[in-house]
Amino acid sequence: MKLQCQVDIVNRLLNNLNIRTSGKYLKSTLALAKEPKCKSDEKPEYVILLFTSINKTGTKYRVKCMKQVFCKCVNKGLTTLRFEEPPVDLCIKSEVTQLKCFLKLLKSCVTGDVKDLKLSDISNISVTATDNAPTKLSIRDRSQFPDKGLPRTLESLQIIGLKLHNFRRDILLLRNLVVLDLSNNEIEKIPPEFGRMPNLAELVLANNQLGNKPDIDWRWLFGPQIIQKLKLLDLKGNNLGELPKSVWKLQKLVTLNVDNNKLTKLPSTLGRISTLRYLTISQNELESLPCSLMHCRLEHIDICHNKFQLKKGKKECLINSPWNMYVGSLVHLASKVVLKHKTFYAPNIIPWTLVDFLDNSNMCVCGNPVVNEVFYLMEFDLKTFFNVVVFDNYRNSSVEFECYFCSPVCLVAF
Repeated sequence: MKLQCQVDIVNRLLNNLNIRTSGKYLKSTLALAKEPKCKSDEKPEYVILLFTSINKTGTKYRVKCMKQVFCKCVNKGLTTLRFEEPPVDLCIKSEVTQLKCFLKLLKSCVTGDVKDLKLSDISNISVTATDNAPTKLSIRDRSQFPDKGLPRTLESLQIIGLKLHNFRRDILLLRNLVVLDLSNNEIEKIPPEFGRMPNLAELVLANNQLGNKPDIDWRWLFGPQIIQKLKLLDLKGNNLGELPKSVWKLQKLVTLNVDNNKLTKLPSTLGRISTLRYLTISQNELESLPCSLMHCRLEHIDICHNKFQLKKGKKECLINSPWNMYVGSLVHLASKVVLKHKTFYAPNIIPWTLVDFLDNSNMCVCGNPVVNEVFYLMEFDLKTFFNVVVFDNYRNSSVEFECYFCSPVCLVAF
């Protein structure tokens, strides 16, 4: 059996002399094999062969010289094989399922339970180009799908222009996936389990049909793992009428593309993404922008082909009385304190209704949290806040912002 993995070889003698190794994992192949028998009545002797890009002939480690196997983190795709002779540790990173199969066979070799075990002789073991685990795969025709399924070692996957209606659930098994491109299909729904992808950094879902259904289930976008890794999100051409207010939870997001949709309003929580640098919202139906965007250090924003119409010299206030803005309930006052100090909260700590209330909070033009829905429409020039602004030729770069205020001081200042 061959295991495609990454291996770091640690020499324990060097550690005893306080000599540090590089600590770099090398792309490797581990092969479990047996030595040829000299006599028919002799028990076979098993070995582990380590092939790397540097050592293509392989290094042999005898299984009987193995001192210990560390399996505490095997569910994370990590294990360490400790050998008594030579005094080295093989620190292994691999896909979880393949690693468990390899360790199961290794256990059989150690315990002697080899009745149904079939391993090649060491003389027949070699590593060819086809043995190298693929990390990239591009599929533009249905005939290009691998017969044995998608390789678990994939880090980049493109499935483009196949008119897929359903999300392929075998993608959920690709734990090493960093880049996923499913553009130009007809996907209407993403399963909630997708939010558990541990390493996904770039997600392209352009030109699908996510917005065809009235109630969109966005749970796939706010899973505990994906919100910590996702840096690029492309949702252009999906017939979306709105974005979820919980979009602020994508705290690593750098690029957001929602071109060519039916957006009439952006969530006011969008400005809470401090890492956001590139925002493209062209070809929508937007009439104003949330003031929270003023606090994003955007390097590029594209607002072409929207419905921004300036009302010169006017301030539109959606408020009946000033008291509605400044006087709130005890829940409002407590929520401002929680948001201002960025206190951690979760449904297992406070009721989910309060979690939803905090998630939907707005931002004042000064940056402080606001928990009411009262705002003014005020005109600002985008070039004042952002480096690159792309807008229509027939208009200038000024648009209306929905401005929330946390106090009379901010209202007077602006």
